[in-house]
Amino acid sequence: MVQINFQKVLKQKGVLTLVRQIFPTLESSVCILSKDGKILLGREMTEQTQKYPVELSGEVFGWVVGNESACAISSLLSYIIKQEFAKKSLAIELLDRYQEIDLFFELSTQITASLNLQEIAQLAIEKIETLIDCSAGSILLVDQQTNELNSLCEFGQFGHLKSLLKLEEDPINQIINQGSGEIVNDLCSLGSGVDSQESICSVICVPLKTEEEVIGAIVIGSDNNVTYTTEDLKILNIFASQVAIAIEKALLYQQSLNAAECAKNQAQELQRTLGELQETQAQLVQSAKMSSLGEMIAGIAHEINNPVNFIHGNLNHAWNYSQDLLDLLALYQQYYPQPVPEIQEQAEEIDLDFLISDMTQLLSSMRFGVNRIKDIVYSLRNFSRLDEAERKPVNIHEGINSTLMILRHRLQGSTEHPEIEVIKDYGELPLVECYAGQLNQVFMNIISNAIDAFEEKGKNPQIRISTQVLDDDWVEISIVDNGVGIPEEVKQRIYDPFFTTKEVGKGTGLGMAISYQIVVEKHGGVLKCLSQPGEGTEFWIQIPIMPLGEGSRTCCYDSWLQKPLK
Repeated sequence: MVQINFQKVLKQKGVLTLVRQIFPTLESSVCILSKDGKILLGREMTEQTQKYPVELSGEVFGWVVGNESACAISSLLSYIIKQEFAKKSLAIELLDRYQEIDLFFELSTQITASLNLQEIAQLAIEKIETLIDCSAGSILLVDQQTNELNSLCEFGQFGHLKSLLKLEEDPINQIINQGSGEIVNDLCSLGSGVDSQESICSVICVPLKTEEEVIGAIVIGSDNNVTYTTEDLKILNIFASQVAIAIEKALLYQQSLNAAECAKNQAQELQRTLGELQETQAQLVQSAKMSSLGEMIAGIAHEINNPVNFIHGNLNHAWNYSQDLLDLLALYQQYYPQPVPEIQEQAEEIDLDFLISDMTQLLSSMRFGVNRIKDIVYSLRNFSRLDEAERKPVNIHEGINSTLMILRHRLQGSTEHPEIEVIKDYGELPLVECYAGQLNQVFMNIISNAIDAFEEKGKNPQIRISTQVLDDDWVEISIVDNGVGIPEEVKQRIYDPFFTTKEVGKGTGLGMAISYQIVVEKHGGVLKCLSQPGEGTEFWIQIPIMPLGEGSRTCCYDSWLQKPLK
């Protein structure tokens, strides 16, 4: 409401100067009074005079007292009052506009800084309530799948406004489709579909538009018989443009998050598939290696066993024949101590006494060699056990010993490295039901890696192999070396397929990956490594004595990390 102080208006420099310049030109005296009769300018009038009002739209602000000439002054002052009123009204309007602009800027700053749809809608609703008289409202968003309007945020008795969305001739959808805001100050005028008893009487609806499409709407209504104006519509349109920009940005952000999540899921799926392919490849490589090993062993067994058995069988006869001949020679020496000179010369030439003493040792050495060959072939067959595809009770120690037999040439000393001492600390183990050939492959991989570690450390190399029973249900095989140890970054990847620290051509990177698969997946056991650079490496193999049933433990010791390196 604009307030005019007539006394202050009269005292304005321009006004006061103008009035004082007019006063001397008048034929009689003039006095200007306030609304309540107080003299503001001039002297009190004693003679009979007229009072002329200074007014605007029927409201009196003061009086001009005098003869008829005073009427012109009252008209002048009334005009000045009118200008003052217009100026103050304009100032108030400009102030309101400035506040609106400031509010719009504040809203734009807040909602564009947010990427949350609910937060954006809530901020917009709160600001709308402060500027426009409304008792209910909502920000609606178009569902891209169903093309229906869903409430993002609402306040007041919005249920009355929701009834508009159910009309056969839906006014809100019509407004959205036409792409421009609209005022409805009499809902009953929309037709019989609107209940005249509804408390919401007036509605403003403006669409939320981006550059490409309409994405929703802002709807507000009032139950106070408010008549909305184009000014209210203009304000709501300004809000709608800001809210649409913020919602579009939030939707794009959500789409980017969804795309990133989808890409992440695809990457995980690809990684899983790659892992399965690598596992399958490792299994194929292992199968190929074991198949090749089996063919090699079958060939060796076929080519060696027959002649070895022939030699071994004939050695017994050769031993008996030689003993018979030596006994016969002894009888000749007993009954014919003085042989003819020709026999004496031949005996001296062949050193008969040495031949007699050495023949027994020679035949014993040959028998030992043949037995050694038989042991090697047995170790090869025991190591591979290709004919044992199913689990069966086996002696774990036999598998370890067979592995050591095969690796014996690498354990022996040479000019390049000293002999590697193997210390066996075997406990009393029962027969373990397992895939023996595959388990021997694990022993081969771990012991071979330990031997490789001594190529960098050639001082007193030692491998200790210990076995024991755990909790009557599990067995543990510990293989410890005093080699160079494994760095932490390498230890974290030793079970990764195709990871190797060896030179190209010296390692496939599948040995430990296959070992892990055999122990953990095939046998339901545990394979752990404890190592520190410069302090050696220990591998623990823990497997159940009998196959694990459903609900059985998958690990003997949960606190294996606290176990010290032996």
